[in-house]
Amino acid sequence: MGLCLDERAARVDRFRPIEAATVSMFFPDLTSVLTLSDRSGSYFLQLSHPRGEDEGRLLFMAPAPVTLDPETVAGWEMVFRAVTEWAAAHGIRRLVAEVALDERRPALLHRLGFERTRCYTVWSGSALVVEHAFRALAGREPTIYASSWALYRGARGAWVEEIRSMHGDPLWELARTLADLGPRWRHPVYVQVRRETPEVAEALRALGFHPAFILWRVVRWIAVPLRLPSVEEVEAGVSASLAFYFHQGVRLSIRERAMGSG
Repeated sequence: MGLCLDERAARVDRFRPIEAATVSMFFPDLTSVLTLSDRSGSYFLQLSHPRGEDEGRLLFMAPAPVTLDPETVAGWEMVFRAVTEWAAAHGIRRLVAEVALDERRPALLHRLGFERTRCYTVWSGSALVVEHAFRALAGREPTIYASSWALYRGARGAWVEEIRSMHGDPLWELARTLADLGPRWRHPVYVQVRRETPEVAEALRALGFHPAFILWRVVRWIAVPLRLPSVEEVEAGVSASLAFYFHQGVRLSIRERAMGSG
């Protein structure tokens, strides 16, 4: 049993942890998903890191800690220490997770060194919202400026994000964005609202959306350089022989690196 750490990927992408692991292992140039595991296979972590970007988006981790007591979380704390060391060496300056507000994930990520940076309301609607958008646009002249909404199209749905302040009528701008999905769109649509005003809420309801969940963006900042742990620190962990394998190369075990630095 694992935890999804990217709500957008889980809801709209054709994302399955095992499938992504297989593709990234044999075809690393076809996907930006990196799969990490220890030598024994006890820990399994996936993140997306497109080339040239300084942000890594966490996608999935397993197993999910049953509780958040120190002994249970200790293994994952060791994992993330190794991951942040690797991230610093590869130009990643922050690890990001975007999760729905629940009782487990935000609390666990906080224990693992993540800080909450933003909170959004996500509205959801069926494919009918696209039909409603076409009706709202009927007979209206197009505007010359770009929409303030960003559209992400996935295999199982669409994700719309408000990225800037409104230029005009929110209903008109949102309808134009949804119309880009085309009249044959047949999947759910989610709207991530950055600045929720009465006008924006009214536009969403007019198109058939309803508030679905609260989304938290949490970040673990990567400090450079990172200090390697001492042998004593490593041996104090749950497993002193964790070795992480990346499909773009093999990383030395934490213990080997720590002993080599002494």
